[in-house]
Amino acid sequence: MSERTVHMALRGTTAALAVLAVAQVLLAGSFLSGHYVALTWHMTAGFSMVVLALVHLGVALLPGRRNRPASLLREAIALPLLLALQGVLGVLRILELHVPFGVAMVVGLTHAAAWAWRTPLPGKTDQVEVLA
Repeated sequence: MSERTVHMALRGTTAALAVLAVAQVLLAGSFLSGHYVALTWHMTAGFSMVVLALVHLGVALLPGRRNRPASLLREAIALPLLLALQGVLGVLRILELHVPFGVAMVVGLTHAAAWAWRTPLPGKTDQVEVLA
């Protein structure tokens, strides 16, 4: 798998995680507005984020990681663990930690997605030379 393909996969996983994080905020707000079914969707989206974070970790371990910031790999390793902790805090209704921690995660995930989309794709390695 080329470094370019890996970076495009990183763009996809970070964008999907950021979208799900923002959706979590909307679902929590909907629940607080009295739409109680939104809590079920909030929990389902949270579980989906854990699974997607594991996929993201797998992508971060693919070739080309030496050309990416070391912090990206550290964040990819920590993210599934932090999301699982966030889920436990939510299920146990420890909202004084769950809510601010969730806000920090939204900021972090959108920052990671911004990095992935702002960073140019690596050059194509499989270019065909055209003879004139």
